[in-house]
Amino acid sequence: MPSKLNAYLLSAVMLVALMRCALGAPTALTESPAGDPSGDEAQEEVEEKPSDAVKAWIYAVSTLSRHEQDFEAEFHHDHKYNILDQYTIAWLPKDCPSNNNKEACLQWLAKGLYTYTAVLKYVAKEYPNQRIFTVAERDNLIQHIKDKMRHPEHVTALTSSQEEQLLRDIDRPTLYNRKMTAHSILYMFRHFLIGGQRQFRKWEQPRRSLTNKGITPVTYQTLKR
Repeated sequence: MPSKLNAYLLSAVMLVALMRCALGAPTALTESPAGDPSGDEAQEEVEEKPSDAVKAWIYAVSTLSRHEQDFEAEFHHDHKYNILDQYTIAWLPKDCPSNNNKEACLQWLAKGLYTYTAVLKYVAKEYPNQRIFTVAERDNLIQHIKDKMRHPEHVTALTSSQEEQLLRDIDRPTLYNRKMTAHSILYMFRHFLIGGQRQFRKWEQPRRSLTNKGITPVTYQTLKR
């Protein structure tokens, strides 16, 4: 009886071994570490360094990096920065309209730069020591915009009479309102520049890597027998 039992057990072990060979080694679902370049599934586009155009927008934004601190310090923290939302000038550009195509958005950005450099003269008048975005810096951004346009000839500067009209439109009678208007211009200009930087990044890097989107690549590994 024991010999028959041993024979049955031996046969069962051999059958299991044959079945494993026939089916092949089992596989297990594993997650690769984020950013692991190994495997076909993990071959992702590497984000390149910022172009000269993007760097120019980054620099432009940096010129206003201390505006929030300077504003709150001037008013002894009685005013929070977001109070400037109440003083925004409706016709100053802020974000490229979502229904604009690339060409239209580029033209919109160029027009916005010309508009802001005109009204920044108002800021310079109220705050002579304020670091003001220069015409040379504007022209540098304008050139990067034109380089991306199919019809750069559509970009035109404002006339002197147009600039004078803009300055008249934003003039305020009281000292307090003039200061708040000047800060509102800087506040909106910073938002505009951040939006321009975002647009250029999107156009130059239309596809982000899976890792940068927070997606963990999935690969299959063969288990060792």
